[in-house]
Amino acid sequence: MSRRSSGEHAWVDMSDADIQAMVRSVQPDVDRILEAVAGQVASAAAASTAFRDGSQKTRHQALRRSIRVKKSRYELGGYIVQATAPHAHLVEFGHAMVTHDGRVVGHVPAHSFLRRAKRSVIARLGRVKLS
Repeated sequence: MSRRSSGEHAWVDMSDADIQAMVRSVQPDVDRILEAVAGQVASAAAASTAFRDGSQKTRHQALRRSIRVKKSRYELGGYIVQATAPHAHLVEFGHAMVTHDGRVVGHVPAHSFLRRAKRSVIARLGRVKLS
């Protein structure tokens, strides 16, 4: 590894193997932090006020119970917060109300419980950019 200075920038020459070894050394710490953040997002989503409609009590309880943290299978790792209830996307994004003959008769507004939870956790972490 060699260093050279160019004005205000410092250059470090490292081999790919050195970089990969450095990434592997910090990966457990990064995973631990990401898992904790994902857990906070899942908790905030489950506690969301989007589920306060008493007329849909059973479905909302199922949706709340379906929110889970899952380890990503991508090479760089990470965690995913997912809601596995079959109607989760309908609640999150809203949907059209369609009759059996295909006529659109209205729209159910979105109640974005996952996106709102993510935004609130990011704000609580002091505006840390996670993407």
